[in-house]
Amino acid sequence: MKKITETNSISEMAGISFDCDCGRKHSVDIGKIFINNKGIAEEILKSVSQYKEKEILLVADTNTYEAYGSFVERILSDSGFNLRTFIFKTRQQLVPDEKALGLLLAEIEVKTSLVLAVGSGVINDVCKHVCYKTGKPFIIVATAPSMDGYASVVSPIILNGIKKTLPGKYPLAIIADTAVLKNAPIDMLRAGFGDIIGKLTALDDWKLSKIINNELYCETCVKLIENALDKCISNVDKFLARDEQAVSYVMEALVLSGVAIGLHGDSRPASGAEHNFAHYWDMDAISRNAEHPLHGNSVAVGTVVTAYVYEYMKPYLPDGLPNTDPQKIIGLLKRLGSCYSPKDIGISRELFIDSMYKAYKLKPRYTIFNLAEEKGMLDKITKELTEIFYGRS
Repeated sequence: MKKITETNSISEMAGISFDCDCGRKHSVDIGKIFINNKGIAEEILKSVSQYKEKEILLVADTNTYEAYGSFVERILSDSGFNLRTFIFKTRQQLVPDEKALGLLLAEIEVKTSLVLAVGSGVINDVCKHVCYKTGKPFIIVATAPSMDGYASVVSPIILNGIKKTLPGKYPLAIIADTAVLKNAPIDMLRAGFGDIIGKLTALDDWKLSKIINNELYCETCVKLIENALDKCISNVDKFLARDEQAVSYVMEALVLSGVAIGLHGDSRPASGAEHNFAHYWDMDAISRNAEHPLHGNSVAVGTVVTAYVYEYMKPYLPDGLPNTDPQKIIGLLKRLGSCYSPKDIGISRELFIDSMYKAYKLKPRYTIFNLAEEKGMLDKITKELTEIFYGRS
């Protein structure tokens, strides 16, 4: 297969395999990626056709079952499939933890041939990890463009109050009806865009480590993310107005982000210091049994914080590193009606200060915070950013 270029459509990414300029052979072991508003029922039926005589387990939560799960259930039942449905019964935020894993694991039978997940972040992550553990294939039918894990092979799971990245498996297919995606709750739309915005600083962190540490770097993965970013940023107002094409750009960017993770072999193309903040704040909220913002909304705020750190570190940055302007990011988030300050998503002053010193240590990965610490700038930056976001104490 020829190398991926910006002319490849999202559907052409499925099953692609090629020798990359980075010196490695890349492949995407997803059988189908279908993001459209036409022919969805036919695509779902076609994707599960080989399992018609076997048991299929449909997995959703209360909200995603109402949004789309009941429709999927009906078309399969009407077509004579052997279908069993499991619904996580909750109106609250479903948490990807031991309880969720255990509940799903208890529902999977030896005779279960396929897990058909209908949902977004948590449903996708829980099904992906349980299917990895049990060896069952799964398909994800997306209900919201809210996060970038649809095509990735890892699952962020909370174990004993600590967020860990556990192995998952590629879905056989990713299917998304843009007519459904555009009607997702506005906070989920903002979260999806926030997750995409996070790639700005994630790519900066990756290039920084490439220059300083000679870290393995793949221009193909970078170009995939950059091209997707440009489409999303150029259509931010249309996205907010729930324009179907603009929503599809964001969904495609989220899927491409997962594809890039798979191509590179870890989350470096899509996750940097901004994601560490989101993970750290999530873990704190979970430890207190408190509600926390959607992951992408925390990522958006973490991106603003990280961009500020880059601005402070300009005198120490190596040549060839683009510097993301925090005001540009804040402007985009304002247009979306999204939060851009940690204070506005419920992060206390004390937690913010704590996260400035500890969040970047969650993963053994070099970011701008490592450079700030090496240059003795972290105390000064923390003090000044705390005053910017929270005022003088």
